[in-house]
Amino acid sequence: MPKFNILQSDGKKLQKSRWPVWFPYPTCWLKSLIISVFLRFIIYVAEIIAKTGYRLADFINSIELFVVFSIITILSPIIIIAFTHHCLHLLFSRFMPEIQAPEIGITKGLIPKLMSWWEGLYGWLVIVLSTLISIFICTFLLPFFHLSYLKAVEDYTDYEQNIIIIFGIIWLIQGALLYQIEYLVRHWLLSVYSQDK
Repeated sequence: MPKFNILQSDGKKLQKSRWPVWFPYPTCWLKSLIISVFLRFIIYVAEIIAKTGYRLADFINSIELFVVFSIITILSPIIIIAFTHHCLHLLFSRFMPEIQAPEIGITKGLIPKLMSWWEGLYGWLVIVLSTLISIFICTFLLPFFHLSYLKAVEDYTDYEQNIIIIFGIIWLIQGALLYQIEYLVRHWLLSVYSQDK
């Protein structure tokens, strides 16, 4: 399997990866793990927005307001991840500038920059796709655990709860693979841009 080469701006090879391109790099696994841990906070904020929107729409008796709040709830992870990414890089710029990624640059201000919005958008995509793919695969595994979607998760026995562990493992793998795709596309674009220059 060919190794992926990262190019400098002058087109020279900077480094050769020890990992095959089809296997997620350690940073991709780390990003997938961070987003899965951070998902609980994202769901918590989305629940607050959804409940507030539902109560307000019910009080005003407006289905349009309910639709608006539903859309805001669905898109809220993008904003949450973008602002979290921006705040983390504010801290990195101030206290640990040597570990700051070059494409981020020096982070200033309260409004997230382009890379933070990209991380928010791609993080949202990872959440949605990893969840859908994990549900798809686990649906085929349900009969092996004598389960169906009619049974509540709270009623699962110890053996049946293994499906939740399998779901989490599949979710992490999917997230790492999606971040690997992003990594390869980003570096491919950098190499194409540097060769054009």
